[in-house]
Amino acid sequence: MAAPEPRIVVWSDHALAKAWLLGIARTDVEDAVLDGHRARTHNTGAADWLTSAGPLRVAYNHPDRGDVATAQIVTLWRRP
Repeated sequence: MAAPEPRIVVWSDHALAKAWLLGIARTDVEDAVLDGHRARTHNTGAADWLTSAGPLRVAYNHPDRGDVATAQIVTLWRRP
């Protein structure tokens, strides 16, 4: 049986600040996580997973604190 995919996205304060500073809409970041979860890769940093949507990179945890329905966005950035 495949692992459940996230349906809910929560944000760290850091990720919210980065999205605001970069002028990236929250919905774009959330869509990147929810739509890109199947194509995610392991992250070697503070978050468990990485996903991409165009130039956007998102590091996130899933499951978030044991909740398999929830992913927590840890940070994000734009690739050059």
